[in-house]
Amino acid sequence: MEADKAKLSVEEIIASLQNLDNSERARLQIALFELQNDIDLKAAIQENLDDIKNGRVSAHQSIMKEIKATYNT
Repeated sequence: MEADKAKLSVEEIIASLQNLDNSERARLQIALFELQNDIDLKAAIQENLDDIKNGRVSAHQSIMKEIKATYNT
């Protein structure tokens, strides 16, 4: 639902791009980037909550052991 609202706002903004100066375009790009990051973060959090709910978890020790083996720390 939130992505739909964001998409509508983006479409409205894109329709008005011809009226924007360079500083407004730069601010718009930053805002759109931050919006996409928020959407991606919420999706990642939801995916992880689903993993926890469905028992797809790993012990901290095993993850740390894997990281140390990968990066030789």
